[in-house]
Amino acid sequence: MKRIPSFLATALLIAAGDASAASPPGNHGKSADLIPFEVLVKFKPGAQPTSIKTQIPGINVKTQSAHYSLLRLDDSGAMLYRPGEARAATMRMVEQLRRRGDVVYAQPNYRFEFSFVPTDPLYAQQWHYPPILLPAAWDYTRGSAAIRIAILDSGRTAHPDLAGRWSPLEFDAVAPGTPATDDGAWRHGTHVAGIAGAAVNNGNGGAGVCSGCQLLNVKIGDSTTGISMASVVNSIHWAVDNGARVINMSFESGMACTQANVPALRDAIDRAIYNSVSVVAAAGNNAVNVDNVTPASCPGVISVAASDRNNALAAYSSRGANIGVTAPGGGGVHTDPFSAYGQGIGCPADANSFFYPFTEGALSAWTTSPASGNAHCHRFLSGTSMAAPHVAGTVGLMLSMNPGLRPDQIRTVVRNTATALPNCNGNCGPGLLNARNAVLTGYYTPTGPCYANPAGPSATCVIDAISQYRNSGGALTETVIAFGKMWQFNASGARIGVTRDLRGIPRYATGPCAYAPTGQDCKIDSLTVIDYPGIGYVESISAYGRGWNYDINGSPWPGNGFLLSSISRYAAGPCAYAASSTTCRFATRTLVYAPEWGLDGLFESITAYGRYWIFDGAGRMIESNSLLNVARYASGPCAYRPAGSTCAFDSLDLQRVPGAGIYETITAYGRYFEWDGNGNPTSNHGQLLTNIARMR
Repeated sequence: MKRIPSFLATALLIAAGDASAASPPGNHGKSADLIPFEVLVKFKPGAQPTSIKTQIPGINVKTQSAHYSLLRLDDSGAMLYRPGEARAATMRMVEQLRRRGDVVYAQPNYRFEFSFVPTDPLYAQQWHYPPILLPAAWDYTRGSAAIRIAILDSGRTAHPDLAGRWSPLEFDAVAPGTPATDDGAWRHGTHVAGIAGAAVNNGNGGAGVCSGCQLLNVKIGDSTTGISMASVVNSIHWAVDNGARVINMSFESGMACTQANVPALRDAIDRAIYNSVSVVAAAGNNAVNVDNVTPASCPGVISVAASDRNNALAAYSSRGANIGVTAPGGGGVHTDPFSAYGQGIGCPADANSFFYPFTEGALSAWTTSPASGNAHCHRFLSGTSMAAPHVAGTVGLMLSMNPGLRPDQIRTVVRNTATALPNCNGNCGPGLLNARNAVLTGYYTPTGPCYANPAGPSATCVIDAISQYRNSGGALTETVIAFGKMWQFNASGARIGVTRDLRGIPRYATGPCAYAPTGQDCKIDSLTVIDYPGIGYVESISAYGRGWNYDINGSPWPGNGFLLSSISRYAAGPCAYAASSTTCRFATRTLVYAPEWGLDGLFESITAYGRYWIFDGAGRMIESNSLLNVARYASGPCAYRPAGSTCAFDSLDLQRVPGAGIYETITAYGRYFEWDGNGNPTSNHGQLLTNIARMR
């Protein structure tokens, strides 16, 4: 029988380029934001710029002034470059010049663009955008149609400023299966949707915050039906299931969002956040502490207070230290004389629209009531309902630049980039929304597994499990679990889908995560996926001293949740080293089908307590030893363990790479170790996990 190699490891991707990265800020996806091969240089007094041509081949002095010189690489060479190569060559030229002793500075000849200014006829009256630096954010992105913002409100009208902005998918929670149109007299949803994402440069009205994002129409009620808790809960679940990345909720109830009060709502919001959906809610218009407003006080929600034209907290706005952020909502009061209900522009008389001659509010789309002919126009309106979509739209812009951002990261960025409002006396949360800084900070925020660590980016990166599955068509999916979350990547290292909390995955929520201590992340010890002849797809998990198996549909096998110590081979093997039968935990476990290694071709490898075990398909132990007795482990991962400690691996997997054999990869002590099919270390071997692009 051919000797079986001592497996204990993982096989990750050969190439892990950051293929999912967004375009750099400022270039809107263009191939370059600088003039290729041109560099501005300031020479020290006495230096001779013209001598540069003889010292650096191919460089010419294009222009020269008393202040700087413009150097250019020879055109004959430049014509051979593709755009990406041209940028790289230009930056190499910059660095070469900066290293010279006779140079004060060297920089690329950057391109500038005129700042984006919408041509919409009412844009000049949208006073509420400049204070949050929204026009500056638009110079980086105006949104992506891949990002859906769910507007949970009174439904849609046929307003021309929202034409083409709605997804064809919609949901009426009041009457499921019917068109989600606003049939009431007060067209609240139209105004909110117009702020979040009205069209720009369409010759009509004003502009929306995220005009490139897609709006998802979710009707929770209207002025005729009212809003029920059941409608809200069902609508959140529907939005999550239909691709929303942001949910806007511009409504309120005067109670705290506790588990005792609203468990169904909290469950729905938790599920949204677990599935990388950011939830934004109006703080409310009753000038109370936001802690007593639902859904604004629900955990994980970005609650939004309203500011007026003077960047002061609006008189009506709910408030408090727990406000997520403040955004323009307009001034006035929500009592007589109704100064919060502003004038209409181009609107016919309509008693149900409560038009008053005030311009304190935010300007957005409006549709009058059926009694006045459902006329489409625009109006000023004040409220935290108007403040919230400023934030929801900004979150859409952030996700358009960096789709990998998680809700917890978005909340942090929005808070940390807000502009302080000193006169708010702590009632405005961190301050006023700063759209530009939120978009830029969000773009540069790493979103991979290593940056989900609650201890911060400088802490050691710990990957709990890595597993790779190649389907019958040869497509590879790599699953990475860390810090209670799951990431998936393709063979190029590009992100597949969104980052999900393990509790947001139904089979995990009712399986291993049900054993997680309250208030702690769900922790998976090992994950392995295999297609085994005669059985098919199997996903196998160990956590909290127990084991689970699932089929390709996520359905559990009989007996799931079994104690590891109840399996005879484990009881005599790894669990014999545990403190008790109920504390037996594997560090890593993998299954591999390798008929070339003999027996029935199925092998199971486990590491725990500083040792490894290998079993065949019949459960017979083939090999066991200390990790330190395997030369490549002793000189690899185990060499990084603290002195005197037991060697432990964080993740383990084996991956058959077509035409290259089985790759073995281990993550341990914040590092990545990889051997190719011949047992030779790859170029990634020993790298810090934070140096692996997809892990950042």
